[in-house]
Amino acid sequence: MKKVLIITYYWPPAGGSGVQRWLKFSKYLPENGWKPIIYTPDSPSFDVKDEDLLSDIHPEVEVWKSPIWEPYSLKEKIFGKSESSNAGIIQDKSSTKNQILNWIRGNIFIPDPKVYWVKPSIKFLSKKIQEEEITHIVSTGPPHSMHLIALGLKKRLPNLKWVADFRDPWSELDLLEDFKLSKKSRKKYQELEREVLEIADTTLTVSETWVESFKRLGSSNVHLITNGFDEEDFVEEEKKNDNFVIGHFGLLNHLRNPKNLWKALNDICEEDPEFKDKLEIRLSGNIDTEVLQSITQNFHLKNKVVHLEYLSHKEVLNQYYQSSVLLLLLFNSKSGKGNYPGKIFEYFAAKRSILSFGPDESDIKNLIEKTKSGLYIPYNKVNIKDIVYQLYTGNIKTISSDDLSQFKRSILTKQLADLLNKM
Repeated sequence: MKKVLIITYYWPPAGGSGVQRWLKFSKYLPENGWKPIIYTPDSPSFDVKDEDLLSDIHPEVEVWKSPIWEPYSLKEKIFGKSESSNAGIIQDKSSTKNQILNWIRGNIFIPDPKVYWVKPSIKFLSKKIQEEEITHIVSTGPPHSMHLIALGLKKRLPNLKWVADFRDPWSELDLLEDFKLSKKSRKKYQELEREVLEIADTTLTVSETWVESFKRLGSSNVHLITNGFDEEDFVEEEKKNDNFVIGHFGLLNHLRNPKNLWKALNDICEEDPEFKDKLEIRLSGNIDTEVLQSITQNFHLKNKVVHLEYLSHKEVLNQYYQSSVLLLLLFNSKSGKGNYPGKIFEYFAAKRSILSFGPDESDIKNLIEKTKSGLYIPYNKVNIKDIVYQLYTGNIKTISSDDLSQFKRSILTKQLADLLNKM
C-alpha cells in the first residue's frame, strides 16, 4: 500500500469543523490503496474536544506526533483566561483587550500562532519520510503554518509530491481585517501564500470560487474536492419535534448574523400567537455577543433562544434530526461567495429544510438551487416574513429528492486517491 503523509493541526480528540475533512479522507483512503500517516501536534491548544471522533479513526491509520509550543499560555498570564469563552460566548471584538490580542495575532504570529512548530517539524519529518519511503505529502490549512512545514520538506526533498489543501482562504480571508495588519505584515502573508501555491505540485480546495482565487494568486494546478457527508453517520431514525425549531450548530460570529431573519421571526410572533408558542431558536458552539444581542433586542425573541454551548459531532447530528429548519450562514463579506460550510452536506443527509443566508451571489446559492435543497436569501433582502412563514406552514418544499451520493465521503475520497495516483 502506498503511503501519504498528512500534516494537520486538527486530529481527534480535537472537535469542531476543522477535523472532519481529513479524518474522513483518512477513513476511506485505505480502501483506495493509500495508507494515511497523520502528523499532528502532541497536546495542542485546540478549544474543544470530541472524544467520540477517536472511534472514527481507521485501524490502518498511523499517527506521528511531536511537541508544539503555542503562545496561548503567555496570553493567559498577561490577560487572564476569559470565563465567557468556556460558556461559548465570544466577547465584544471592539474591546481594547481584544483589539490588542488581534493585532498581536495578525502582526507578530505570521501566519498564525502555530508557526513555532514549523522548524522542529521539518527536522523531525525529513528523516522519517526517508526512512518510511514516503512519496506523497498533504498539508491542510488553516492553520496555514501546516503549509510552511510541507514547503520546508519540499525544499529539502524535491522529489516529494505535495498537495496543499485549503479549507479556507489565506491572504484574502475577511477575518484578517480584524487583525489590523500593517503593510509589511500583509505583504508577508501574501508572499508566503504565493510561495506555497507556486511550489506545491497540486493545490486542493473546497469551492469553485476559491479554485479561481488560488489560480489568480499563483497556483498553476488547482483541483476541487468539496466537503461531504459520511453515510455511516446517518443511520438513526428521524426524530419528531412538535415545535418549530430553527437550528444552527457551530460558530456564529458578527460576519454571519442574519438580522433580517430575526426581524421576520419577531414580526410573525407579533401576528401569530401559535407560531410564537412553537418557535425555538436552537444554537450551539461559540456565539458572538453581537449576534445574541441582535436576536434578543427583538421583543418576542427574548425567551426563544436555547444555547446548548459546545456539542460533540454525534450530538450535533442528533440536533439536526430534532430541527425543523437548519440555518446555513455564510460570511456577509467577500469570502462568503466561495464559503462552502461542510455542514450543508450533512444537512442533505439529514433531509431537513435548509435556510441559507449570504451575499447576493455565491457558490452555496448555486448549489442549493441546483439540488433544490433549500432557500437562499441575501443578507440585504429586507422583507422576508412571508418566505419564513411559508417554511413554517409547509407551503414551500425544500427537501431535495435529487441523488446526492456524489457528496458521500467515500466517493470524494476516491477522487482524492485518483488525484494522488496521477501525481
